[in-house]
Amino acid sequence: MKQVRIFVRFICTGILMLGTQGLKQPNLFASPPPKPPTTGTPKGNSTPGTTRPAIACKPTSKPLTALNANDGNDFTASPYPSFWFYVPYSQNDIRHAEFILLDAQERTTIYQTTVKLATKTGLIKITLPSGSKNLLQPNQNYRWYLMLNCQGSNSDEPDAVVDGWIQRKVITNNLLHHQVDKLHKYIFYTKNNLWYDAVNDLAQLHFNYPGDAEIQVAWINLLKQLDKEWVAQEKFFDE
Repeated sequence: MKQVRIFVRFICTGILMLGTQGLKQPNLFASPPPKPPTTGTPKGNSTPGTTRPAIACKPTSKPLTALNANDGNDFTASPYPSFWFYVPYSQNDIRHAEFILLDAQERTTIYQTTVKLATKTGLIKITLPSGSKNLLQPNQNYRWYLMLNCQGSNSDEPDAVVDGWIQRKVITNNLLHHQVDKLHKYIFYTKNNLWYDAVNDLAQLHFNYPGDAEIQVAWINLLKQLDKEWVAQEKFFDE
């Protein structure tokens, strides 16, 4: 996509100089980002779209993948949500990895961080740190990007990019507290399209209780709903 290329070039060449959180940035895009619908979120690219990994990155059997629904209903109930990704590269394969969260118009940086990968491939989690600058406002769309520069690349443009959208829904605490079974809280999340929360909650249970058969089945079933069942056996590497 022409828009992503121009945006990425802007990120790589200028945002480190301009990018304090919440900084207003000029609109340098050739075309505006997708117009957010009145309800829901636009679709993104859960796997790399405009990328050059075949040239710059080593071949992988599985693609860089965001664990989200990407169906126009990617919501969270958290003001500081977590984002999960499968990364088929280790830290030795990647020269630079960066995550950035922008407002819907892609003019204001909400959060930006360099991502430290593990020595092995697997799942990573990026969580917005608590603080007013990183707070997601209710019923507002936000766009995120995860961008990787591979070791074999001499370009300033990222070699692999996944992007998506997120919107915070207001859910009363009473509704959440009624989900007394921690395992089945994810059912409440999925019924309300709170996919970021469903993935985060169940992933943590999956890795914390590897011997619990019910939790493992629930993890597989959730990934099936997202058409990402193949992720089920991947390990999680925290920073």
